[in-house]
Amino acid sequence: DPGDPPFPKIALRETHSPSFLNGIIGSPPTRRFWTQSPSATQEYMDQIKVNKDPFVEIYNAVDLPSDATEWVNGLSNPVNLAVFTADWCGDAVSTTPVILRLADSTPNLNLQVFNRDDDVPLADTFLPEHRAGTVPIFVALDGDMNEIARFIETANGLVPQIDDMDDAINRDTEGLEEAAQRQRRRGRRMAHRVSHAQDWAEVILQEFRDVVDAGLQLSASDRPAVGGTKWPPED
Repeated sequence: DPGDPPFPKIALRETHSPSFLNGIIGSPPTRRFWTQSPSATQEYMDQIKVNKDPFVEIYNAVDLPSDATEWVNGLSNPVNLAVFTADWCGDAVSTTPVILRLADSTPNLNLQVFNRDDDVPLADTFLPEHRAGTVPIFVALDGDMNEIARFIETANGLVPQIDDMDDAINRDTEGLEEAAQRQRRRGRRMAHRVSHAQDWAEVILQEFRDVVDAGLQLSASDRPAVGGTKWPPED
C-alpha cells in the first residue's frame, strides 16, 4: 500500500532485503504495529522458559531513579523500542527487565519484545559482523521507524563488576566436579545479579539514556548512536 509508512532504516546485510522484514518487524502499516502495548512485557514473561524467577524478581525489585523517569517522560516525541532478548543469557536477565520496567512506566517508549532466538538474522543486522549473536539488543527508533540508537548487551560501566563477579565465583568453585561446578557457578552468578539488581539498574539506565540522547542529537545521516559493551573490550 503506497500509504504505508516506510520500513525501518537498518544496516541490512547483503543477504537481506526489505521484504525479509515484512512480518518480522511487522507487516504494514508499521505505525499501527508500534501502537503502545501494555501487555508486551507480560507476554514476554509468560513465554520465558529459563531464568524466569530471577527475571521477574529483578523487574519487580528495581526502583526507577527519578532522573530516569523525568528523562523518559520529558522526551519531546515518543520513541519506539525494539528489544531482542533471550532467556538463557545472564546479561539479558540483568538488563532486559530494567529497560522493560522503564518502558512500562511511560507512554513515551512504545515497546516491542522479540525472542532473539526466533529472529536471529534480523537481530544480527543491528550488530557488527564480529559481534553476531550478541544479546540483548535494544533498538530505539523514531516515529517514522528510522533508527536513533542501539544499546548492545549491557552497560559498559558494569563490565569490571561482572568480571570481578566471575573471578570470585570461579575461585570459590575450583576443585568441584565439572557438572557440579558448572551448576554452582550458574546459580551463584544469577543470585549475584539479583542481589545487585538496583545498583546495576542505575548504571544500565544511565547508559541507555545517554545513548538515546546522543542519537537524538545526531543528524539522520549520522545515526544511530551506539552504546553498551564494547568488543574487543576497551582498556
